[in-house]
Amino acid sequence: MKNIKSVVFTTILAILLPVFAGCSKIYVVQWVGNGTEDQGTSGTTDDQTDGTGLGNNLVNFHASVESLNMTKSMSPISANTRVTIYAYHGSTDEATSTSAVARGTYISQQAGTLAGDSGYKMMLSNGVFDFYAVSTNSSDVPPVFSNGVSPKLQNGVDYLWWNVDNYDVTGAQVTVPIILNHSATQVTFEIDHGEGMYVQDIASATITVPVPGAQMDLSTGVIPPATEYDSTPASMGINGLKLQYTMLPLKTDTPMKLTIGIHANGEPDVKTYEVDVPVPDGALEAGNSYRFRAVINADDVTFAHVGVTDWVDVDETGNPLYPH
Repeated sequence: MKNIKSVVFTTILAILLPVFAGCSKIYVVQWVGNGTEDQGTSGTTDDQTDGTGLGNNLVNFHASVESLNMTKSMSPISANTRVTIYAYHGSTDEATSTSAVARGTYISQQAGTLAGDSGYKMMLSNGVFDFYAVSTNSSDVPPVFSNGVSPKLQNGVDYLWWNVDNYDVTGAQVTVPIILNHSATQVTFEIDHGEGMYVQDIASATITVPVPGAQMDLSTGVIPPATEYDSTPASMGINGLKLQYTMLPLKTDTPMKLTIGIHANGEPDVKTYEVDVPVPDGALEAGNSYRFRAVINADDVTFAHVGVTDWVDVDETGNPLYPH
């Protein structure tokens, strides 16, 4: 670029010198650049979509998860869980349909402290901001939202969401508390022995699940419920005589189908049951974990009780953990 400028400068000077020759004043011609010379051709970073933000205030986060909608009990998010956090200018209508001021993915440490993935730090100016957080309650990177809408979602994933509006960021360092809510739903089964039956173990279990593909609205955390079942049932997590599966919300009066294979009464062969499971009040609502007590009889399965209970977390193998 400098060589080209020199040629242009020399040419202009050669043209002007005869004009200046008869003058008593000497004119100095100076090149004024635009500030981009010799800076290379590196790509740009869109701070409005995935940058650290625009400011000098370091914003930190601490995350907990609600375990039950009814009592609002909560606990720190599990270690090594990834959470993506979005920051938008506050007091803005339909902010999530615009570009975020900053977006970063964090990894939870002990006691729910979040550390930026790959050293990410969110830096914001003084002002009022709307914050949103999403997670799959696992080490997987959460889905990336576009214009405030997620990609198509799947069953078997514990989608989490949180929001706070008009949070005042002032000072060099701010810590924002996050309380994530479950946006999916969950069904669990506790298997009991019926008359003349002793269930030794569960060999297999599948359940019909909602049609996948629903999308979450970032501004509300809502995943619209499906009204139909997928053609392929899902394998449930098995832990002793307990079953668990996390699915997208559902709204239907059509029963779920549970297929369960058991070893019972000391017999070597697997005894298989296929049973209709009623959907409580016609819906499996977001944030709720539904516990069914299933009694295995010689020829059928009955459901003695169903209720809403604490959310059941899973271990690294996908098996449910029953803390109660």
